[in-house]
Amino acid sequence: MTTQYSHLVNAESKSALVKALQDWRSPVSDYSAETFVPLLNSLDPKHNTLAYAQVLVDALGLAVSVNEFETLAEPLSRFATQIQLEQVESFPEILRRLTRALAQMAQLSENSAQACIVLVDMVGALNQQMALTRLAPITIEDIIQHKQRLGVGSSHGVRLTPLHIECLRQCLLARRCWIYERVANEIVATRLDAIGRLDTQRLRPFLEYHHYAGMVCAGLGRIEQALQMWRMVFAVPTRFVSAIQIASFKRFTLAHVIMHGKRGTLPPMFVPAHVRSIESVAAAYVALADVCASRQLGAAVKSVRDMSSELARDGNAGLAQRLLDELPAHCVRACADVYTRLPLRHLAQVVKFSDHPRGGAGDGTDDVVDALGRYIQEMNDPCVILEETDTGAMVVRFVDAQATVPPVQGAAQSANIPGVPLEEQWSMAIATRAQEANVLQKYLQELDHHLALTRDYVSRSRDV
Repeated sequence: MTTQYSHLVNAESKSALVKALQDWRSPVSDYSAETFVPLLNSLDPKHNTLAYAQVLVDALGLAVSVNEFETLAEPLSRFATQIQLEQVESFPEILRRLTRALAQMAQLSENSAQACIVLVDMVGALNQQMALTRLAPITIEDIIQHKQRLGVGSSHGVRLTPLHIECLRQCLLARRCWIYERVANEIVATRLDAIGRLDTQRLRPFLEYHHYAGMVCAGLGRIEQALQMWRMVFAVPTRFVSAIQIASFKRFTLAHVIMHGKRGTLPPMFVPAHVRSIESVAAAYVALADVCASRQLGAAVKSVRDMSSELARDGNAGLAQRLLDELPAHCVRACADVYTRLPLRHLAQVVKFSDHPRGGAGDGTDDVVDALGRYIQEMNDPCVILEETDTGAMVVRFVDAQATVPPVQGAAQSANIPGVPLEEQWSMAIATRAQEANVLQKYLQELDHHLALTRDYVSRSRDV
């Protein structure tokens, strides 16, 4: 076997190695995966990244059993942490081959978690190396002089690779919380510096990446971060509506209702005709969002039940359940626009809590009132305060008609008026929201700069 791979392992130059890889056809179809281990152990993945990667691809292509995949686990782990960007850039196609091989491994071994761990290590190593190639911030002078071009096909900064997208996909298939956490913190949290993918100039990978990233964040309950990821799917104009954009819009709509109680709007740069087309395809989701915005609990619950098959088919049943859980909170907060103080029994009738699955049976009965009281306590909203009067009746007091600021950990409460946030708490909450807005604004501004500096962006977008 060493002889069969000698011209690959002992290539005289980088160009000779690339030529050999371009014309490569695996010569060892009669071997088993275990026979590759001695050859892999003799190679240094740090100095022979391309050759090592191709041997791995061939070995994974022959593996058919769990034992064979376990045999290759150590070489895979070693390669994942020592992969070299500089060598990969000379032949980016190797990343596509690796992606296919790892996806096959996950499918045959029925172990997406193992594949995802390897992919996280690979992507993390590549991201660290790509981050070192970042350019200085773009200035107006750079734009005028056409310097520091970033965008589609950029060779600077953190760029997408096929491994990024497959990593997120295997993470979703693994369905393990600790893997979600690691991927979200190590991969999704890394800022991208260019649109497109390292081995191609098409925009589809950009859409796929942010769509999957939003799903990972939503799986962890980070709905606001998921909204940011799904919003980025619409931050790049496309000639035609993509199926990825339709799927993202459905999830974006549900997530926006969860966070804000109403349907969200897409970025203004997105083509209005495309917006109408997407809303037409996702008409049921738009109608559900409008019903939720009207604060009709019964109608919203009925809409979700009527959509149950569509939600399950789209993989959005979990988000829909979260929407139902959060909708009464928006209905309760909406009462602050009319009332400053309201008996709990009356509030249960106003929001029609009996129509909600958590409302028990009967409108205004003790069971419904008690259930609403428990729900308000779980809301933990400092602007919606549940109190007991001298007569023993429960009353809901709304601190401020416009206040929906969540409690800030570590902030003190007023000694005279329990539950009323101090000025310090308001300042901390406002500062937190302002910081989140600034991060998103900076991300969008960088994206706009990248697009503005790419002359062939519009023509490339038709490939999505």
